[in-house]
Amino acid sequence: MLNHPCRVLLVEDEPEDLEKLKTILTNARSASFRRGFNLTRAETLAEGKQLIAQAEFEVVILDLMLPDSRGLNTLREMQSLNSKVPIIVLTSIEDEIVAVKVLELGACGYLPKNVLAQNLLIYAIRTAIERKLQLAKFEEWQKQQPAQEIALLENFLNEQLLSSESLHKKMPDIVAEIKEHYHDLLDRFVEQKLYQVQYQIACQIDVLVEQLGYLQATPRDLVEVHSAILKQKQATLGHRQAMTYTIEGRYLLLEMMGKLAAYYRKYYIGLNKINLAQNYNNEVSRSNQISNT
Repeated sequence: MLNHPCRVLLVEDEPEDLEKLKTILTNARSASFRRGFNLTRAETLAEGKQLIAQAEFEVVILDLMLPDSRGLNTLREMQSLNSKVPIIVLTSIEDEIVAVKVLELGACGYLPKNVLAQNLLIYAIRTAIERKLQLAKFEEWQKQQPAQEIALLENFLNEQLLSSESLHKKMPDIVAEIKEHYHDLLDRFVEQKLYQVQYQIACQIDVLVEQLGYLQATPRDLVEVHSAILKQKQATLGHRQAMTYTIEGRYLLLEMMGKLAAYYRKYYIGLNKINLAQNYNNEVSRSNQISNT
């Protein structure tokens, strides 16, 4: 797992518990930690926070009951300084509610002191490190999603309908108004999904689709508008909010794509019927002219 000794910060003020931890980790033989453990001790929360700010550690083993901090606040204080280092809570408090709470607060493990054993401690350390690595990968993936979404949309714009001129180039002023309407529509679409508020979303979508259809907008034009609004959200919102708009915005874009296609289908069917009727009338008129001659 590591190509160097695993650096462990022990935040513990009880000499007996500290000695037990040191003995377990010093004598541990594990395939995951072939180079052993490098232990650093802190007797108070203040000392622990100072050490974690000055040096790098793979894991923190934290006693909740310290001279300068008691209970769950000890965990909160340690996490507030460096949330990237996994924390294993070690406590003499045997309470399932406390165990659940520390995990909810972000601890990567919980070990009662009375059941402390080498295999459990090594397993807890390995699991905590692996969990933090997975979370880091997931967070990095999440950060890349909005940017990837924009890149995919821009690729679509570059690959589709390259021979036609975009609506933005033909009518920039009108497209600017459409973007404003789409911006408001996306805000309400997301709010309705997240907060269960009710807006006349369907009516607003229909109005915007009618406008796009009247302007003979293509799917490329709609994607271009959507992409521009997502870029605005990325620039002005935090990562989590921007991610929400990226995800929920897909559903709005798909719905509008479908309705725009339905609009053109209805339009062309109607136009086709008109053309057929005109052709029929022309044929009748031609036949009458022939018969009269």
